[in-house]
Order: sequence, then C-alpha cells, then structure tokens
Amino acid sequence: MENKIDVNITLAMPEDAENLINLLEQLKTESDTFTIDPELGEMSVQQQAQQIMLVNQTRGNVILLAKHLDKIIGLVTVQNLDDSDLGELGIAIIKKYWNYGLGTDLVKEAIHWGSNYSNLSTIALIVEKRNHAAVHLYQKCGFMFSKKRLINIHENYHSTYEMNIKLKK
Repeated sequence: MENKIDVNITLAMPEDAENLINLLEQLKTESDTFTIDPELGEMSVQQQAQQIMLVNQTRGNVILLAKHLDKIIGLVTVQNLDDSDLGELGIAIIKKYWNYGLGTDLVKEAIHWGSNYSNLSTIALIVEKRNHAAVHLYQKCGFMFSKKRLINIHENYHSTYEMNIKLKK
C-alpha cells in the first residue's frame, strides 16, 4: 500500500521559474528514463518565467507542479503536438518522493485538465518497456497501448510503448 504525504498540485506560475529549473536539474541526475527538451536546462529564470506565462495562455499545454511544504517535488506536463488535438504527457518526481501515490495524482490531474480545460481529444505518452512501475501507473489511469517502438536516445536504443487515453468531454 502506498504511503501518503500532504501535496498540493498547482498550475505552474512565472514565480515558480527558478524552483522549476532547480527541479529539472535534480531530476536529470536521478533518472535515466526521464528526458526533457535540452533547451529547458539552458533557460534563464526570466526565460523560464516567460515560457510558463506563454504555456498558461494556451489550451493545449499545461505544466502542473506537485508541492510538498512549498517545495516543488514533481511535475506533469502536457504539450500539444504540432497544433493537433493530441497532447504528449511527461511526468517526473524527485526520487525521495517515489511510491507515495504522487504519480497517480499527477497523471489523474493532467487527465482532468485535458478533459475539462483543454482543446485536446487525446493524451499520449512514450514509456520505456523496462519502466514497469510507470507502465502500471499509466494503465491504472486508463491509458491503452497503441504501438511498440524502438527509440534512439543518446546513441542507445530503447524498447518503448506508445500509450494514449481518449479524453471525455
């Protein structure tokens, strides 16, 4: 059974920029199944704040933050792909806070956002087959398998699943 901790899930705001950058830097050192846009690590605090503001003005993109005692400990993002009705989900949580049910809470909140506030019809994701906990989490939240594929990440090939969920409007 999962332990629980007191966590607030909130929409990222420009004033979260510095803490978000710090979170992303920490996450890059903790997991090799977490990949982010390399530009995110290169953004200044001002640029990240501007990016958050721009994301918040769209109906196809969102950054939601998990905060424990006002510290950002995880995030989930949905990014609209090529101005379609498809959004790609990304999620990461600081390792110290794994197995507290935060992944489930964040994914469910992203699905809620997608169903109630976005202009998306589907949320999709790519997960490495070896990441059994994540695959189980996505299935538990209603994601279905759509494809198997091999992806080249930093000159290494990884066997992955593409999964998606149709949003209820």
